[in-house]
Amino acid sequence: MVPYRRIIFFHILCHTRTDLICFIDPAYLCLCTNDHHANCMEFKRDRNFQCSLTKHCANGAQCVQDHPICPSTRICICPACFFGNECQFYTKGLGSTLDEILGYELKRNTILSKQPITVKVSAAITMIIFAVGIINCILSIMVFRRQASQKVGCGIYLLAASYTSLMIMILFTLKFWLLFFSYQLIFEHHNLQAILLTNCRIVEPLLKVLLNIDKWLNACVSIERIVSVQQGISFNAEKSKTIAKYAVIMVFLSNFGVYALQIIELHVFTDSIEERSWCVITYSSFMQTYSFTLIMFHYIGPLATNVISAITIIIITTRQRYRTAAKSNPRFKDLLKLKIKHYKHLIISPIIIIILTLPHLIISFILNCNKSSHLLWFYLSGYFLSFIPSAFIFQIFILPAPVYREEFRKLKSHIRRRFHILKLNASAL
Repeated sequence: MVPYRRIIFFHILCHTRTDLICFIDPAYLCLCTNDHHANCMEFKRDRNFQCSLTKHCANGAQCVQDHPICPSTRICICPACFFGNECQFYTKGLGSTLDEILGYELKRNTILSKQPITVKVSAAITMIIFAVGIINCILSIMVFRRQASQKVGCGIYLLAASYTSLMIMILFTLKFWLLFFSYQLIFEHHNLQAILLTNCRIVEPLLKVLLNIDKWLNACVSIERIVSVQQGISFNAEKSKTIAKYAVIMVFLSNFGVYALQIIELHVFTDSIEERSWCVITYSSFMQTYSFTLIMFHYIGPLATNVISAITIIIITTRQRYRTAAKSNPRFKDLLKLKIKHYKHLIISPIIIIILTLPHLIISFILNCNKSSHLLWFYLSGYFLSFIPSAFIFQIFILPAPVYREEFRKLKSHIRRRFHILKLNASAL
C-alpha cells in the first residue's frame, strides 16, 4: 500500500481508541487530536530528535524536538505514573483521587445525562452512598451519645468515628460535585478558580485525613476489645474511658500533623495541552518516598490491627475456657466453636472491615497508573470501596453488638413515644 493511503486508517484508529494520544508507523508520526482525528507528519527514524537541552524534562522523561538544530517545539515523553508538560507530576493507583480517575472522562460544558457512562454511574453511586451513609451516621451518633453506650472506651471511639464518618460522607459528595462543576462553563473565571482551589486545598486533604482517622479509630476499638477480653472481670471501664478521650485527640492531631507537609505542596495545575486542571503535588524524591510510606502505614496499620484483633480474641477466649474446663477434657475444636459463637459480636466488626478494605488495597497494588481507560472501572471500584466502612458504620458496629443493638431498640421506643405525645398534643389543639 502507498504510504499516504494508510492515513485514512489512522483516523479510524484515533476515533476508535479514544485514549490514544500518539502513535508511529514506519513512515509517519501521528498525534490524535481532541476531536479524535489523526494529525500526521513524515517520520524518519534515522534523524536525531533528542533535545539539545538535557534539563527540559523531569523525572527521567525522554525529551524530543521537531528539529535537531532549531527546534520550535519540545515534547516530554513521560515514564509510567508521571504527567505534566515537563513530567513533573506523579500519580499512582495507591491513594488515587477522583480527579485522577475521572479526569480524562469528564467532558467540558456537558450536562450529566450526556456525560460518559463512567461519570453517570459515579454520580449515581456517590448519591446512593451519601444517602445511606448520612442515615447510618446519624443513627450511630444517636446511639453512641446515649450514656449506656459510653460505659467503656469503645463507645467514645465509636462516637468519634460516627462524627468523622458523617463529615466524610458530606466531603465525599461535595468532592464529586465540585469536580463535575469545575468542567462546566457556568462560572466566571475567578469563581472557577475558587472551586478548583477549594476542591484541591481543602476538600481533598480533609477527605484523606478523615478517612485515615476513621480507620485508626476503628483500630482503637479492636485494640480495646482485645484488652477487655484478656483482662476479663479485672478490666477497668473508667480507665478505658479516660484513655479513649486522650487517644481520640491524639489520633486527630497526629493524622493532621503528618499530612501537613503534603497539604502545603498541593496546588492546582492547568494543563494547557489537554485543557484540564489537576490537583497535584510537585514531587521531589523525598516527597515521593514520604507519601508512599504514609499511604502504606495508614493502609497496613489499621488493617493489621483488625486482623490481629479477630485472631487474638478467638485464641485468648478459647484458651481461657480450655483451662477452666480441663477436668472435663473437652475438645479444643468444640471450645473454639463455642467461643466464636459467644464473642461473634467482637469478631464480626473487624472481619467486615478487613473484607471491605482488602479489595481497595489489592486493586491499588496490582494496577498500574490510571491513564488507561480499560482499567478505569477497577480504579472506580477501589475508590468507592474505600468509603463503604464509613457509610455502613451502623451495620458494622451496632447491629452485631447486643449492647448497642439494645440501645438502638430503646432509642426507637423513645422516639416513638415522643412522636405519640406530639401527635396527642396536636390533636388536642
